[in-house]
Amino acid sequence: MRGAPMQRTMKELGSPISNEAYNLITALQSKLEGLDAYSSYAQDGDKELWRKLSEQDMQSVRLLADELERMVQGGRFRMAA
Repeated sequence: MRGAPMQRTMKELGSPISNEAYNLITALQSKLEGLDAYSSYAQDGDKELWRKLSEQDMQSVRLLADELERMVQGGRFRMAA
């Protein structure tokens, strides 16, 4: 497979957290970065647009954080040994 990009899962790399947890953390980080950007954009333009988008992303942040919390409480955060 010469020239093909090497893609490895968290499991292949020996990560201590599950792939599902990694996905939730990554999505949560993206949403939080988006919220930070919206705050900056609101200073330059249509505050109402950025407020509405922020509200939608805050709902996503809550869902992701809740699921991550359930995962930790349910013992699904770490990779199975």
